[in-house]
Amino acid sequence: MEENRGDSSQRKKEPNPSRIREFFSDWRYLKVSFYVAFTAALLYILYFTIKNIDTVAGTVGGVLGNILSALSPLFVGLILAYLISPLVELVDRHLISRIWSKLPTNPVKREKRIHFRRTLSIILTFVMILFAAFLIIYAFAFLIVGRLFYDSLSGMLESIAFYFSQYEQAFRDFMTKLPDSGLEEQVENLFNDIALWVSDHFSATGVIRALTGIGVSLMNTVLGIVVAIYLIKDKVFFQGLWHSFLDSVTSRKLAQSVGATLNDVDKVFSRFLRGQLLDALIVAIFSSVVLTIIDLDFAVLLGVFAGLTNVIPYFGPVFGAIPAVLVALLTGGISKALITIAAFVVIQQVDSNIIYPRVVGSSTGLHPVFVLLSVTFAGYFWGIVGMVLAVPITGCIKLIVIRKTEARKAREAGSIRQ
Repeated sequence: MEENRGDSSQRKKEPNPSRIREFFSDWRYLKVSFYVAFTAALLYILYFTIKNIDTVAGTVGGVLGNILSALSPLFVGLILAYLISPLVELVDRHLISRIWSKLPTNPVKREKRIHFRRTLSIILTFVMILFAAFLIIYAFAFLIVGRLFYDSLSGMLESIAFYFSQYEQAFRDFMTKLPDSGLEEQVENLFNDIALWVSDHFSATGVIRALTGIGVSLMNTVLGIVVAIYLIKDKVFFQGLWHSFLDSVTSRKLAQSVGATLNDVDKVFSRFLRGQLLDALIVAIFSSVVLTIIDLDFAVLLGVFAGLTNVIPYFGPVFGAIPAVLVALLTGGISKALITIAAFVVIQQVDSNIIYPRVVGSSTGLHPVFVLLSVTFAGYFWGIVGMVLAVPITGCIKLIVIRKTEARKAREAGSIRQ
């Protein structure tokens, strides 16, 4: 009797193969088991990431940096294609299409003729851009070299040495009158750091590193131009590929929503960026003329620099005025520097109240507080590029939020009517 009880208890402890098969054949059990295992693995990964956050962040950042560096020609090509495509369309519509206005009736020949016109428009556009860039570089080189070697190199150097000696003596007198607060030591350390930075970057290793970086940048630019040419030439093909991809991975309603959102984003970006570039060109010309009128050395070069930095909201005009004020201070003293500051104040008032509203307008519709916050935040994390792109990106986010809110309100209103 006892033996039978022992055998029965032993049989109860043994696994039942039929139950195991039933467990694995039941889809609900497998689904619950998968969710439990997946949650446990996710919690472990989260715990490991938090525990080793510095190592994980450094590794992930390094991997992402390498991936972005490898894909930089593609990004350059996308940006160039986006900026140059309207100019290609303009050349094709107003120049090439008028020369070859008649198209063959044969579909194959017609397609070849359209493809040839498109390619010719792209080549002509890039030739025009490269020729304009060559003229600008040649004009600047001639201006700088001619001004340095034929006009005022010796006078410029003498003025710099004279004013530096004056400012150095005034600074020393100011430092001797201050109480012993450690400021002099901090200033000396600052100058030592600057000297160390200069010696490091202008040493043989620093020059080789700089030349290597320039070579890589040139190669990425050339590859980016090639990518941009193909993207513009086969624009219809890539657009169809994108729509096919959306239709294959999303529903038709979601694909239409994504397409409408991208169209809105394109409108905001294109209006802002092209308007900013035109505004920068106008400010560069205006600044060059004003600085020439006040007889400032390197007026055209400084004016163009002021125009380029003007694309950065709020902080750009300050960055653009600093070199001109320094040149005025070194060559003409305090009075010339004050005149230069007044000139830039006038330039910015004209730009802010007359030029910018008409050229760029309220393309983003952002409140100035949000503009300032977005520029500060993006500049802290992504530097100059972030400051330039902060406003249109924030404007796109605002537009997407508005579209989603309007769609939700429309759905709620429809459900209430029903």
